[in-house]
Parts: sequence; structure tokens; C-alpha cells
Amino acid sequence: MLPSFNFSKAQLSGEFSEEAETQVLASHLNGEDLLVFSKGKEIYETEGYCITCHQESGSGLQAGGYPTLVAIDWVTGNEERLIKLTLNGLYGPMDVMGNHYDGQVPMMPFRELLDDEELAAVLTYVRNAFGNKASVISPEKVKKVREATKDKEGFYTPEELKKMHPN
Repeated sequence: MLPSFNFSKAQLSGEFSEEAETQVLASHLNGEDLLVFSKGKEIYETEGYCITCHQESGSGLQAGGYPTLVAIDWVTGNEERLIKLTLNGLYGPMDVMGNHYDGQVPMMPFRELLDDEELAAVLTYVRNAFGNKASVISPEKVKKVREATKDKEGFYTPEELKKMHPN
């Protein structure tokens, strides 16, 4: 049986500021994209969200079953695949950069915790932090994928997503 999560944004104290605090950030992005990146960093670093498993460096915790976000196609590759796995979570075995993950520790779904702008911001952050360089994800793209997957129940599996998005 697959685990399930029922958290509200308030339970995880996920009230994010309209504009992320201005700070010096190491990024190749600029202008509006840098503001989105900054907001994404704030969300990423919220306790109980991304940083808890993937760590401040994005390197994850191999022994705990949490893969790296650094220089992997799951992060910098297909935008729709990344949005889907973030909306519904991910559960099941997978190999990332030569490391095998049994998949017994699921990635929690953020569909009910983050709105389209917040999800776009945090995904833009992970795609452009930790030395990654990838396209910015728009709230409109998240909205489109959210709508297209609204009837999806439960977690995605790595195999399911690889079949849908081979590249």
C-alpha cells in the first residue's frame, strides 16, 4: 500500500511572502527571473519542504533515500515530468547518477500545498541552483499540467514518468 499525505499549507507554515526578500544570490538569472528564483529559494528552504530531504546543497541524502538535485535530467530535463512528479509526488525504485534508490521513501506531493506561482518558483529555483542551468518554469505551464493531471490519484512512479516522458 502506498503512503499518503494530508497536509495543509498552514500545517507546514508555508505562508510565503508575495516578494521574496532581496538578497545576493548566485545565479545566472536576472530581472524578473531572478525574483522568481529568490521566491523559489524561500519555498525550498521552508522546513518540511524540499530542503528537509534534498538538503541546502541540493545533494540529497543517499543513505536516507533522497536523491541529489544536482546536474540530473530529472531536474534540468523535461519540464512537464518535473511538474508532474512535484504535483503528485514520486514513489518507487529509481537509479540516479549511478546510485540506486529503493523508493521506499516517497517524495511528498505538493499539489495541495503550493499554488501555480509557488510551484513554478521552487522548480525554477532547483533548475537553476546548485550549478544547474535550465529554463525558467512559468506559472502558466504549471497550471496547464495541473489541469491535465487533475484526475491523477496517488504518486507517480519513476517508470510511469519515464514512459510518458522518455527524454
